[in-house]
Amino acid sequence: MTVCLPLGAASPPPQTPHFVVPSADPPPHVKRVVKAILRAKRIAVLCGAGISVQAGIPDFRSETGLFQTLKKENNTLSSGRDLFDASVFNSEATIMLFCKMIAKLAQDSKLAQPTPFHRMLRTLDDRGRLLRVYSQNIDALEQKAGLTFGVPEPDVKRYKPRSFKGSPDAPDGQGPVPSSSAVAAVRLPTPPAETPRCIPLHGTVQNMHCQTCLHSFALENYLEELNVGELPICPECSQMEETRQAIGKRSRGVGKLRPSVVLYNELHKDGEEVGEVVQRDLLGNSKGKGRMGADLLLVVGTSLRVPGTKRMVREFSKAIHSRTSASSASQNDSPSSSQAPLSQRSASEDDDAPIKTIYLNLDFPVPTREWEGVFDVWIRGDAQEFAQLVQEEIEREEKAKEAAMERRRRREEMKAEAALAAQAAEEERARVEAQSKAKGKQKENSKKAKVSGKAGHTTLGKRKAGVTSEQRPAKRSKSQPPSTKTKTTRGRAKTGMAFKDKKLTVKFPKSTQRRCCFANAAAVVQLPVFLAALVTFEYPDRITTDATVPWLFVSPLVDVLFEFTVVIALTDATSRGGFTSEGLLADKTQSLPSHS
Repeated sequence: MTVCLPLGAASPPPQTPHFVVPSADPPPHVKRVVKAILRAKRIAVLCGAGISVQAGIPDFRSETGLFQTLKKENNTLSSGRDLFDASVFNSEATIMLFCKMIAKLAQDSKLAQPTPFHRMLRTLDDRGRLLRVYSQNIDALEQKAGLTFGVPEPDVKRYKPRSFKGSPDAPDGQGPVPSSSAVAAVRLPTPPAETPRCIPLHGTVQNMHCQTCLHSFALENYLEELNVGELPICPECSQMEETRQAIGKRSRGVGKLRPSVVLYNELHKDGEEVGEVVQRDLLGNSKGKGRMGADLLLVVGTSLRVPGTKRMVREFSKAIHSRTSASSASQNDSPSSSQAPLSQRSASEDDDAPIKTIYLNLDFPVPTREWEGVFDVWIRGDAQEFAQLVQEEIEREEKAKEAAMERRRRREEMKAEAALAAQAAEEERARVEAQSKAKGKQKENSKKAKVSGKAGHTTLGKRKAGVTSEQRPAKRSKSQPPSTKTKTTRGRAKTGMAFKDKKLTVKFPKSTQRRCCFANAAAVVQLPVFLAALVTFEYPDRITTDATVPWLFVSPLVDVLFEFTVVIALTDATSRGGFTSEGLLADKTQSLPSHS
């Protein structure tokens, strides 16, 4: 089905066929159409005279169109269409009218400026969305809008290289060497230029061509002849005729120039080249923008009365719909609503169907039965108003894109600033850590230097300076006789014993040595006590009892103190692992020194 979308405050649609249904919600649907155009990648546009009316170029079939105007100005014409028929060259009267009409159209086209729809086409081309524009107009306003314009030149036949006598490929190797001009003649021609973006289907009033030699010339150089109703003489044919007469050859005749406008009931002089472009856009090309063919068709400002144009529109619609159906079938195994029969589809389903073919005109083409299933949407309104909607949507997209780019730029700047800040923080942290490590190492070195420089060579100092227990000599107490060196383990000093000549040498810790010294002192104190007691018993008559009794009481106390001190010293030595009682009893040669 074809959905009818009125633009603005358009009047209700006239009687329409059964396959044309009104939209349930036209404004959102029109926006969908605009977005579909902007999302398309390869748009094919076929435009008629309706897009140039605002520029001052009249259309053909409207009430104020060129056909009606020409009929009113010339009562001899049954219709203005007669001046656009190939039979116009059959009489001098119609030739004169035709020349004057073309001269006026050429002058109007020269003064006209592109309309908003022409500028919209240029915008689509700049965005890379436009595949081709097929124009039925002869004003060439598309070229003024900035589109490449014209018909591609025919491909030059490639010449096979000829073999010359005397060349290396020649069997006999004899003969003259080919000249540079001969070598240049066998070179392949340059590749053809890029196909113009706009193809004029009905020619243009910019050029004139000779009907005999087919050479083309600019029409503006022959406006004087056209204004008086005469066809100019071909300058190429005239020069050729003079040359032939000079050399004595027979005359071939001199042709006349005619406007390069395609008339009814005649063939396009560049029809083959136009047909090749249409075929490439329909089926796709091996390379370039149109390698996949057109994906959206926009038909604007034409009533589709010309048979060639009607056929081209139907072929484009069929190709685009077939590609759309194939892509949707590959994505979804089940058939979609757009593939359902027309009798089973509703208006709401058509509103949601993909939009691939659009017809934009005030009236639907007739006969209507020929256009069933061709267009997805019929936008009933003015082409310039629709172009304005598209342009506004493009501007909104551009602003949104710029805003997105600005946000992205700001995010990148913020990320860059954060990265720089993190890098600076990392560098500061590394610097502080390096300083702290340097300070700690300096402190450690200073401590080592202090420890190594201490006097007395204490055990802690020797350990930090690297001196082991095997390297330092064992210290002796003052009360202990010289003895052999004893091996001690690294760490806390332990009591050790060494045997030499079966004599026991005991090394006590300093605390034990101090207790032993105290015991020796007690023994020394006890000696005069015993002497006093002996004198008392030996000479009782010489020493009074009052002087002897105190010494008798002191002697037992001193003896108890001596014994208690010795027990404590032995217990301390045993607990520190110096020796055991079993070790002392095992060797009869071992003995402890007596302090009594």
